[in-house]
Amino acid sequence: MSSVAQPAPDVEGSRFILPSFARTTAFRLTLLSAALFAFSSFVILALVYAATVTAGVRRADNAIAQESIAIEARFRAEGPAAANRYIVQRSVAGGEFLYLLNQPSGRRLSGNISNLPSTRPDDQGRVRFTYERARVGGQSTAEPSRAARGLISNLEGGYTLFVGLDVEDEARFVTYILNSVLIASGLAVAMGIVSGALVSRRFSRRLDDINAAAREVMAGRLQSRAPRNFSGDELDDLASNFNDMLDRVERLMQRMRSAGDSIAHDLRLPLTRMRGRLESALVDAGDLADREAALAQAISDADELLKTFNAVLSLSRLQTGERRRAFETLDLAAIIADVAELYEPVCEETGHEFAVDAADGLTILGDRELVAQATANLVDNAIKYTPEGGAIMLRVRSTSSGAVELSVTDTGPGIAPEERPRVLERFVRLEASRNLPGVGLGLSLVQAIAEVHGAELSLDDGPGASNGDGTGLRIALLFPRHRA
Repeated sequence: MSSVAQPAPDVEGSRFILPSFARTTAFRLTLLSAALFAFSSFVILALVYAATVTAGVRRADNAIAQESIAIEARFRAEGPAAANRYIVQRSVAGGEFLYLLNQPSGRRLSGNISNLPSTRPDDQGRVRFTYERARVGGQSTAEPSRAARGLISNLEGGYTLFVGLDVEDEARFVTYILNSVLIASGLAVAMGIVSGALVSRRFSRRLDDINAAAREVMAGRLQSRAPRNFSGDELDDLASNFNDMLDRVERLMQRMRSAGDSIAHDLRLPLTRMRGRLESALVDAGDLADREAALAQAISDADELLKTFNAVLSLSRLQTGERRRAFETLDLAAIIADVAELYEPVCEETGHEFAVDAADGLTILGDRELVAQATANLVDNAIKYTPEGGAIMLRVRSTSSGAVELSVTDTGPGIAPEERPRVLERFVRLEASRNLPGVGLGLSLVQAIAEVHGAELSLDDGPGASNGDGTGLRIALLFPRHRA
């Protein structure tokens, strides 16, 4: 008889999957907190319960022992009749004590219970039992059995004395405490589960929004942003930082696109010019001097291209933070003196008035080569854009906040306020500077050096243009002061 193979059950498909909010960290942490609270409540309950029961048992045993000693004292002093009278008086008066005095034959002589407890006593004669409370006359009530503790003592002549104490009320009180704490712990766990579900659902919904924005960005839509509720909590900070990161990435992508266009625009002319000179030297049958001049000019054009690529490479290395490991204590006055010594002859040739004002003893933590390069770039820019006869001031001073400021001020045309953020970007050259040498990396490099040193770069109006056409420009680097 042939059999047909049955398909294996889809274990993965039949497995129970928790809702998404129940798989979140917030829900698990809430459940863990609720479980820890419940566990701590149980531990506290156990301690309270044990202390309450122990105190109750000790109180009951002490009271029973004192009562038993009093009856035994009467029995020894005056005999069974005196003990009997005392038990009858105490039984009629009512109270929590239970009494039973049995004759040597085992018959009941007096007391408010009819028989000894059936529970086996311990070595000291103590016994824990339940009984039914009897009315006067020995009639039993319909009241449920009550908890009690007692002490069985053997007296002279074969008499047996039992003294007990009703502890039902204390037992009910302890049970009430136990039930109350159990119910409260259960409610705490239930409320923890409910609150955890609500919190984690809200938490997971906000995380889903951030993840959705991340997936949009991964799909190439860089304009997507994570929603914020501006509550200032951790998720809002995460969304804010995430959006700031995306803003920076988008700016970098735009810079890369514009940098490519700028590189193509700024390198096309020197490459075309270099190719033309080389082609002319190859085709034209000139003398050796003409060919050498064409090759020398081609080498000069190649050097300009290398400067551009070296500047891009330096900028990239700066933005990775590699140079921070070479930081040392620097005296800015010494660096400024070296830069001034280099550019004073240049300013004399270009017809610029050059002045230096550097306070001594102002130190920062940084890279000497980078700080010198940033200063040289600022002075070089000032010389390039300041008309002949203008003034350039290189200054180092301490600000009222304790920072160290390095500034270069010129009397050139200046930069319009709306254009100032743009000139700090890579390969950005304003229209007025298109005909001047350079590729638009000087201030970008200065900005990168400032960021590496934790300094602030600011561009402000200067004292005015020397020819009356412009505001002049003041560029300042504000370094945090470092005391050696």
